[in-house]
Amino acid sequence: MGPSERQAYRLQRGEGATAIGVGIHLPGISVTTDDVSVLFRRQRKPVRGPFVLIGRNKGLAIDTAFQAERGSQPILWPPHAYQHQLWYFRKTPYRDEYLIVSVANGLVLDAGTSSELRRNPVMWMPHGEEHQRWRLHRTPDGAAFVIESVRTRHVMDVPQDAEARTVPCLWERHDGENQQFLIMMPSGGRMNQ
Repeated sequence: MGPSERQAYRLQRGEGATAIGVGIHLPGISVTTDDVSVLFRRQRKPVRGPFVLIGRNKGLAIDTAFQAERGSQPILWPPHAYQHQLWYFRKTPYRDEYLIVSVANGLVLDAGTSSELRRNPVMWMPHGEEHQRWRLHRTPDGAAFVIESVRTRHVMDVPQDAEARTVPCLWERHDGENQQFLIMMPSGGRMNQ
């Protein structure tokens, strides 16, 4: 395409903000990126889940290990997306704070009331106190999330030496890959509830 058929342009939006767009101009038709984006623009609906939470550094998923007792600890296990690795993010009355609820047992991930480092999260009956609420922070590349406890601001961490059956821990945030989780929605199957 020659310069007369393809053309870059700048859009001025608001307080001097500039966006770059591309336009294709053919005889009788002209299409710009703004025209195409209108076709794909839609109302964003929250995605309900369930999700598999996979540690980015080791590729291990948070798993209930078939535990259903209050106070039991989740483990890390190779991902398979069976119910004991599926989790819902349940909104709380607090902005951008969620309970992380197991599909398998209805228990939530709980950071506990201690603020000591390297403690392990447990699963507990949901009550919504701040040690059960979590914030999600998108990583700079947008592919993963850091999962932060509201109570202590410590984050979910996959130990560097983790292998199957290791228990995740809570640690000070440093945004390393061992603190990044891929939040994946399984597809192609049918979940029995």
